[in-house]
Amino acid sequence: MGHKAATNGVIDALLNAMRDENRQVQFDACEALGEMGEKAATDEVIDCLLYAMRDKDEFFRCSACEALGKMGEKAATKDVISALLNAMHDKDSHVPSSAWEALVKIGETAATNDVISGLLHAMRDKDEFVRWSTCEALGTIGERLVTNEIIGGLLNAMRDGDEYVRRNAWKALGKIGGKAARNDAISALLNAMRDKDSFLRTTASAVLVMMGTKAATNDVISALLNAMRDKDSYLRSSACNALGKMGEKSPTNEVIGAPLNAMSDEDQDVRHSACNALGKMGEKSPTNEVIGALLNAMSDQHFYVRRSACIALGKIGEIAATNEVIGGLLNAMHDGDKYVRSSACEALGKIGETAARKDVIIALLNAMLEKDWLIKLNAREALRKISDKVATNEEIIGIILNAVRDQDWHVQKVAMEGLGLMGEKAATNEVIGALLNAMSDQHFYVRRDACEALGEMCKKAPTIEVINGLVNAMRDEDKDVRRSAWEALGKMDEKVVLNDITGGLLNSMRDEDRWVRLFAHEALEEMGEKAATNDVISALQSRKIFMFHVLSYASKCIE
Repeated sequence: MGHKAATNGVIDALLNAMRDENRQVQFDACEALGEMGEKAATDEVIDCLLYAMRDKDEFFRCSACEALGKMGEKAATKDVISALLNAMHDKDSHVPSSAWEALVKIGETAATNDVISGLLHAMRDKDEFVRWSTCEALGTIGERLVTNEIIGGLLNAMRDGDEYVRRNAWKALGKIGGKAARNDAISALLNAMRDKDSFLRTTASAVLVMMGTKAATNDVISALLNAMRDKDSYLRSSACNALGKMGEKSPTNEVIGAPLNAMSDEDQDVRHSACNALGKMGEKSPTNEVIGALLNAMSDQHFYVRRSACIALGKIGEIAATNEVIGGLLNAMHDGDKYVRSSACEALGKIGETAARKDVIIALLNAMLEKDWLIKLNAREALRKISDKVATNEEIIGIILNAVRDQDWHVQKVAMEGLGLMGEKAATNEVIGALLNAMSDQHFYVRRDACEALGEMCKKAPTIEVINGLVNAMRDEDKDVRRSAWEALGKMDEKVVLNDITGGLLNSMRDEDRWVRLFAHEALEEMGEKAATNDVISALQSRKIFMFHVLSYASKCIE
């Protein structure tokens, strides 16, 4: 039923059903009240659900908790919070879990004083399950509303005798993030980094990462530098991540030096974190030492270290675009791991026009032939980013044109896609001629991509040969080719609209494929007033009348 059914009559009927002798009827009524949410949250309904929380059937008690959790702010009263906290002591294992979930949901929508006060009180409960569950609920509330009381309660919980309570307390502080970066919170996290529990040390470091630059005090930096020498590899890795985050704005030599040293750490996770940290810091201070360390990491035995090195060099960008770096990324494009190859493509794109070299273009075109979709996507995007400079390089255009004439249609397809990315700047007579020839290729993929490339290159000044070629393609036996042809024509300047174009599009509006008909209609509309012949207007009106009837019928069905 949901919100729309929450009338007084329906609610009264459900309240009566909650008192029915049949247990299944009671369950269904309780669930229905929960689905109605806040609209059903009257005092009478809430009282009824609170009463149900004392029922002898544990599953009915669970259902009552769940219903209250869905009622949001209106259920955020002292009585409800108290009842849910009490339910967390329930002997049945299912009820405490349902009560905790309800508290979290109420906290997400209603951070009222009653809710916060009740949860803070529960932080002193003798049951550790209640305490660690309460920490999580406070963390959820703290994402929306941070108070000194919440932070204070979580800081106290970090000294709890139970390790799970301590862990959930720092997780909650991590959710709150920079808003929790107070001196006392930072001090507690620094103490946690000296805890005998290695997991707590690691996670305290992770919380500092979440706090970011707001936590970057001298004491914190010093503690993280010490942590980089810890025997626990997880702590070294987390400390490295934290230093990378804090050193993003203005890294000091000491801060940069720590991840540089970590690049030779025996643990691959630490080396991975060191690459990430150097990538973040290198944007502000890309020293030769940093770039050299990342280049060395590209030959690491572990693929995710190599991948992180590629990503880091990409973040540093054009400043890192030396011949040695570009050569390293080109080598990485032959890596045995697809994620490394993909990241290398992405990095070359971020380096920018400096990477617009013949060997890079060939490598990116080859990468566009890969089976993996992410490699193809990143290679395509990289080629697009450097296309402006490539489009004026006759040698590179010559290489791509040779690929357009290749006997392998896969190679032809990629070459034409590359020309399309370059757009108008690559639109020489030789290029356009090669694309027009490709429109009579035996493979429909090649014909389709030729249409798409011409659409990108000839938007402003299409020649009569291009227009005729696309109009002819609108009669192609393959529907994808026809669709690409009229899409290309639709992109062209309305001043060049000719009778041949409008005639071809009108024919396409009678095509057997509904998508061809639909997009031919859109192409004519995009061309504007210059295409407004009587035949065109009549066809568009017929189409709109048809669509009006379809939409009207659909609307009635929905109602």
